[in-house]
Amino acid sequence: MIRRRLKSMKSFIVLDDVHNSELLQNLIGVGHGWLGSGSTVIVTTRDKHVLISGGIDKIYEVKKMNSRNSVKLFSMNAFDKVSPKDGYVELSKRAVDYANGNPLALKVLGSLLRCKSEIEWDCALAKLKKIPNNEIDSIFRLSYDELDDKEKDIFLDIACFFKGHERNSITKILNECGFFADIGISHLLDKALVRVDSKNCIQMHDLIQEMGKQIVREESHKNPGQRSRLCDPKEVYDVLKNNRGSKNVEAIFFDATQCTHVNLRPDTFEKMKNLRLLAFQDQKGVKSVSLPHGLGLLPENLRYFLWDGYPLKTLPPTFCLEMLVELSLTGSLVEKLWNGVLNVPNLEKIDLSGSTKLIECPNVSGSPNLKYVLLDECESMPEVDSSIFHLQKLEVLNVSGCTSLKSISSNTCSPALRQLSAINCFNLKDLSVPFDYLDGLGLSLTGWDGNELPSSLLHAKNLGNFFFPISDCLVNLTENFVDRICLVKQRNCQQDPFITLDKMFTSPGFQSVKNLVFVDIPMLSEIPDSISLLSSLESLILFDMAIKSLPETVKYLPQLKFVDIHDCKLLQSIPALSQFIQILVVWNCESLEEVLSSTREPYDEPNVCFISLLNCKNMDSHSYQTVLKDAMDGIELVNMRIIIKFFHVDNEDVKRHLLSDRAS
Repeated sequence: MIRRRLKSMKSFIVLDDVHNSELLQNLIGVGHGWLGSGSTVIVTTRDKHVLISGGIDKIYEVKKMNSRNSVKLFSMNAFDKVSPKDGYVELSKRAVDYANGNPLALKVLGSLLRCKSEIEWDCALAKLKKIPNNEIDSIFRLSYDELDDKEKDIFLDIACFFKGHERNSITKILNECGFFADIGISHLLDKALVRVDSKNCIQMHDLIQEMGKQIVREESHKNPGQRSRLCDPKEVYDVLKNNRGSKNVEAIFFDATQCTHVNLRPDTFEKMKNLRLLAFQDQKGVKSVSLPHGLGLLPENLRYFLWDGYPLKTLPPTFCLEMLVELSLTGSLVEKLWNGVLNVPNLEKIDLSGSTKLIECPNVSGSPNLKYVLLDECESMPEVDSSIFHLQKLEVLNVSGCTSLKSISSNTCSPALRQLSAINCFNLKDLSVPFDYLDGLGLSLTGWDGNELPSSLLHAKNLGNFFFPISDCLVNLTENFVDRICLVKQRNCQQDPFITLDKMFTSPGFQSVKNLVFVDIPMLSEIPDSISLLSSLESLILFDMAIKSLPETVKYLPQLKFVDIHDCKLLQSIPALSQFIQILVVWNCESLEEVLSSTREPYDEPNVCFISLLNCKNMDSHSYQTVLKDAMDGIELVNMRIIIKFFHVDNEDVKRHLLSDRAS
């Protein structure tokens, strides 16, 4: 009888907080045969995988509220109106910032603070920074409690240590800790305990992070040295200063800028035999952690070691590195990282950036899994150890700003290398590494001051990116040398770059260039007409240039689709461009007066045109009308969709004309 009645009617069913995929499959399976046409079933869950396993394909993930709606929701619960009462505006902002767009937290906090005095509000908000609200905390803990032990470890490591770190890096480190992080992080994502941002970094809502820290605090309320993870600056300071660590400590994150100077004893870490993660962060260069008597043992289990401003000349010889995955000693006083060849089989990243005292590049023959070597701003380092290029997995080498560097030489090169940066290495005279067989390599040599092309580049082909000064030696580039080239000013050169550029545009190496970038070349006041010879050019980008106009011949570039001009303060006009242009961006060109109309002809392929003008204060109504007319012609002739953005249009006459045209 129930089945017949349900099948004869349109039903609306909500299944709330489903945490078992088998139960969901049974319910949905029954529903498919029982429910009438047009019926709707809504399922809520804290685990996305439950929905996927249950065969539900239309999934909506609740996003955090924006600032405006957050204030409204909070105010409705705190004041019974959509905005804060007088005298409570700043306090309300603190509460809304704490909730960070979480609707549950906004409602709970609003109700909690309702009818309270300003003093009580201030006290309650200060307390929340130390002790989470029980009602909010208990809801979040439901998802945490469903995790297995390894997933809980991953969650707590992210909450106390790795929030904001790159996902692949975290995964490797936590895998080496035995946590099966590939599947574990995926499960945390399904439960919305973490998320991955556009840069592939792991992020976590502030309230969920605070719950994780509270879980760790509950391991030992009164003795931080007995907890598994330490990240509160004052607690870390106390444990280190008074040598109160224990075997329970697995991770330490210390923001050294938040505390006064501390001197560590050589045996500070001897009790912490299970320490896996150690980070002394000092991004301001305060260098408030010292080792006046040196450093004794470091735990053998260490997988991640970061110490900004590391104060010793070398790593302690007793330091066992066999488990280490990442080593970061930026801004350190290291002169020589280690003696000879050290066995570091799991190491994937070395970062010694800003270690200005480094006089010897480390031999990394004992690190076969090394992918990233960052030695930028190591001003005293004269050469790069050839063992680096023998690494089969090396992807990135950065030696930018190494002003004493004279040679980068090796008889072989890692097949995995994708980026070599040697920006502002003004004394570099020798680059002899065989790049011949590498496709897509990004190479930055903006400090090269020689009259000849580096020997490594004489036969190189198919580079992805190439940064280099305007120079006569670029005339010798081979055909199909690079897709994208960025040209900068040549140091100590008095020759007119226009003449050099004209030669370069006629050379074989530039005929395959698809993307051409100019950056800060003050002596270049115009670009040669011969740019029209670059038959493969698809994008033209100019940053901070002294040109007054583009050459009229740009309209003859058959492949040009993208033009981006930024901060060219002297630019007065842009000539007619190719009819195939898809994107035109002109920002902060304060002298720009006109953008000439392009002649368009009908063609079969539909196109999209994006036009963006920002802070071009000298353009009058006629100039804007020309841009609009050009856009309208495009719509009529080539079925083109036009997206136009005019920013900072201050002239009222201009605004009136624009509005009237858009209305018509």
